[in-house]
Amino acid sequence: MENSQRASGLSSSVRRGLTAARHSAAVMLLPVDLAHLKRRDLERLIARWGGARRRVIATRYGAHGGAPLIVPRWLYSRAQLIRGDRGLKELIGSLPPEHLALVNLPGAMCDIDTPEDLRRARRRAPPR
Repeated sequence: MENSQRASGLSSSVRRGLTAARHSAAVMLLPVDLAHLKRRDLERLIARWGGARRRVIATRYGAHGGAPLIVPRWLYSRAQLIRGDRGLKELIGSLPPEHLALVNLPGAMCDIDTPEDLRRARRRAPPR
């Protein structure tokens, strides 16, 4: 699905996805620039959500959570309020611990944001 508002930042894509999924129990937000993300990483997120459907299930980055993540419907209205070129990191960070579960996803650690990131990812890519 195309985001015609993408020039207004990452938050517009988050809002677009949440609007499209407004009737679902939860939505997985998945950046497309995670070069080494594997199917098993996503399966791990989904399995964790299956046991805690009212929690945000997020990738662990140190003590914080981030994408890929699964956001339950009760949080959609708050997530729709974000603006600018940012995702849900601040919102997720403000949640009490009982509303958040962090999952280690090694494949999510390679994020491509710059040409140097892409070169580095290509050097570390496993052979096909």
